[in-house]
Amino acid sequence: MEERLILITNDDGCWAPGLAALHRVASRFGRVVAVAPDRNRSAVSSAMSLNDILRLHDLGGDRYACTGTPVDCVLVGIRAVLKREPDWVLSGINHGFNLGEDVFYSGTVGAAFEGCQQGARSVAFSIDPQGDLAQAERWAGLFLERWEAMELPANRIWNVNLPKGEPRGFRLCGQDTRKYHDLVEERADPRRTPYFWIGGEMGPTYAQGPGSDAEAALSGYVSVTPLRLDLACPEVMGRRKDFDRTFNHGAP
Repeated sequence: MEERLILITNDDGCWAPGLAALHRVASRFGRVVAVAPDRNRSAVSSAMSLNDILRLHDLGGDRYACTGTPVDCVLVGIRAVLKREPDWVLSGINHGFNLGEDVFYSGTVGAAFEGCQQGARSVAFSIDPQGDLAQAERWAGLFLERWEAMELPANRIWNVNLPKGEPRGFRLCGQDTRKYHDLVEERADPRRTPYFWIGGEMGPTYAQGPGSDAEAALSGYVSVTPLRLDLACPEVMGRRKDFDRTFNHGAP
């Protein structure tokens, strides 16, 4: 059997400890090529550099730093470095959870979605900001040992969040909801000109609804959530008569 070809990336940057941990885990399963941003690119979602040139720096040992976003790294990694579709695209291990609506902002998740769009089996790994990467390696390895046995439909990825302590097991979850505090903070520079800092110092509050990713991860489980690229609402798509009555009634 041909050795698996595995592309890894992240949004914390090519020197992040989480990427090194993911590299060690992935190396057990095939040839690993790392293409990651040359600096922190957190919260860029699926941004793509359409108006900027991209540079790729060979760090040796199948490791590359890219001047672009996580999605850029996946595209450049596949098209310019590997020159073929990898078997797996692994993103992470992100420093901090990607739970609930975090997935819409996360460059870690955005990279996994891009890997999926390029035809690879893809997963995003994240960990509690106070979590132990050594424990995370073990559980990420357990996940990768088993994930090929559970096929997902097309255009789906796994979003995996590892808890702070020793996990109590894996749990299949839906998405939670969350609220950020101090989202926009206004400050002044030395010339008294105002500027704004998005994020503040206080982290998010998760609802921890039953069966959600936040409930699982904050209760000590590895939350495993299948995410899909198709965001259409099935409950509305089933109301075509209501739609036609509302939008097409009396239309020219």
